[in-house]
Amino acid sequence: MNQQQQVQLPFTYQSVQQQQQVQNLIQPNNLQQYFQLSELHQEFSPPKVACQAAPQVKAAFPPSHSNQNRFGVPFNSNQSLQQYFPPQKSNQTQVPLLFISKPYSKVNFGKCQQNPINPQTNPQNSYSNQNQFGFPITYQQAPQQPAQSQSNLIGMVDLQYDKIKYDDDEMIVPKQEQVKQSNEYNLNEKISFEVKALYKMGKLLNTKSQYLPGIVSIKAQEKIISENDKNGRVGVDLICLIDISGSMIGIKIEMVKQSLIILLQFLGDNDRLQLITFDNEAHKLTPLKRVTLQNKDYFTQIIKSIQAYGGNQISEATKMAFQQLKQRKYVNNVTSIFLLSDGVDYTFPAIQTQIKSVNEIFTLHTFGFGQDHDAPMMTSICNLKSGSFYFVQDVTLLDEFFADALGGLISVVGENLEINISSSAPAPYQNIQISKTYGNMWNKKGNQYQITQPQLATGSRKDYVFELLLPQFEAKIEDSQRNVKVIDAQLIIRDPTNGNVIKKQDSLTLTFFNLDEQINQNEQDIDVYAQYFRVKGTEVIDQARKACEQNKNEDAQKLIDNMLIQIQKNQNVAAQCGGIIQDLQQAKQASERQSYNLFGQKQMCQMVSNNYQQQGVNSMFSAQGFQVQQVQPASYQNIQQQAMMGLVQQSKQPYKKN
Repeated sequence: MNQQQQVQLPFTYQSVQQQQQVQNLIQPNNLQQYFQLSELHQEFSPPKVACQAAPQVKAAFPPSHSNQNRFGVPFNSNQSLQQYFPPQKSNQTQVPLLFISKPYSKVNFGKCQQNPINPQTNPQNSYSNQNQFGFPITYQQAPQQPAQSQSNLIGMVDLQYDKIKYDDDEMIVPKQEQVKQSNEYNLNEKISFEVKALYKMGKLLNTKSQYLPGIVSIKAQEKIISENDKNGRVGVDLICLIDISGSMIGIKIEMVKQSLIILLQFLGDNDRLQLITFDNEAHKLTPLKRVTLQNKDYFTQIIKSIQAYGGNQISEATKMAFQQLKQRKYVNNVTSIFLLSDGVDYTFPAIQTQIKSVNEIFTLHTFGFGQDHDAPMMTSICNLKSGSFYFVQDVTLLDEFFADALGGLISVVGENLEINISSSAPAPYQNIQISKTYGNMWNKKGNQYQITQPQLATGSRKDYVFELLLPQFEAKIEDSQRNVKVIDAQLIIRDPTNGNVIKKQDSLTLTFFNLDEQINQNEQDIDVYAQYFRVKGTEVIDQARKACEQNKNEDAQKLIDNMLIQIQKNQNVAAQCGGIIQDLQQAKQASERQSYNLFGQKQMCQMVSNNYQQQGVNSMFSAQGFQVQQVQPASYQNIQQQAMMGLVQQSKQPYKKN
């Protein structure tokens, strides 16, 4: 195949410009070196497991062929890959709408920080009226087992945790040396920080209070990392915690092993990997070791040896991983933990306690397999360290979710983010304040708020949504009192390659008018609208999930339908909300009684967690209840994540489930 020819992946571009921008992300002559699935298939044959393999397991590992990958598809090293972009934003169009909902309570995986409401059982009870910012206010009344001593999977007897050696991590190139190798990413130039409200001008009423949506927004420009830059990007320390309980026997553990071997192909000399398995105890299979070409063979042999048996105690694995982070001799630019499990565990309180003693900066991503895992717990765990939850009903998709999670790590450009927000307007507007926040990342102290985030990747954005209370106001507004600064915000972010700390500041100023005065050109901010609908839609998905837990599935679907109607009232606004519209449609399907029991609860937990965090890939299911492959860029993917997921998908047969 000529290098100018391209393989057509099952993705679509939004423009020719987008196609050209990513055309050379991965050069054709680097494909086989970058992603050697054909050779992997020849090397890797699954070990015998404790029980007879099911026919579907055998089908997942066809006989080896010299020019085929592990899925039996012909492999051509001269193929080039294409990537794709999220939909373009359309022009701003005014859509008069603002929801004001009664407060409800906290949950572990993140939501609005107020008190419970009941699902709305009669949508006709809602009513609305117009405020002076030009949009209606709608009021809605919505409805263990003890550990046992065991030897690990490669014949080594585990010692007590206080005797295990954690300072045996392999030396890495010092951070200051990595800076010389890497392509510079100027945080001052490439990262924007701003505070915005839906409207900049308005009138304060003398009869009632009003509520105005706003966002604190961080955006990082894209940076494309090609194969040739693998050793120039940030280095990653990755610890994988692998469930080897008896329920993992068969295709689950085999797909985990194959996915781990694929993961090796995306890691380079400046990355380090550690493998820890767990049943009733944790087993340290490897030290934190560099992923050099030679060490890839070492890791491959260890991965091949993994077998499933025993119980399931996640807190034993996290305890070992946290000890490793605290006692390692060398610290890489970026650190993360992947937790993979298919079971139910009751040790979350222990994990909460463990993590309080860990001062290291890292993220924690969780992967839940099948119908039996505890999705609420897995979302709670990942939210302890701002991670994503990947719901893997179909284990053949695990490698694609691995690619997404790792793509986010290798494209990190900022760490240890801290946002300080002050809501303190001067007299006579001192009662204007933040009244509601969305997501569990807001920490309040009086009129001060703080948000922390471990990492920020290129091509990503973080939008923290709030509602501003504009109280009843009777005084006359003088000209000198029109422009009022109601919010101050500061961002502190550190460069992971050189440790430099960057600070950015912004404020929100509103302009007020008297009731008898006219406001000209008071346009709404379409970006604020889109982010507000993201969190309002997520809030409704969580309410619907709670209704389903009480067997009120029809009420759950009514809540979702009402939200979809509100978003889709104007096509231009709806065009900016494609992700949350898709999630709401999926959540409606998940709310059906049969679907909810099979996959709906887990899917809805994932949506709530990932949508508030603005990261991860939300699983999709067909009308027949099968998990389907992501054939379009996920809402929160950057170019690097799209590229890596595309590589994995390119290696597979066409996905036939529908």
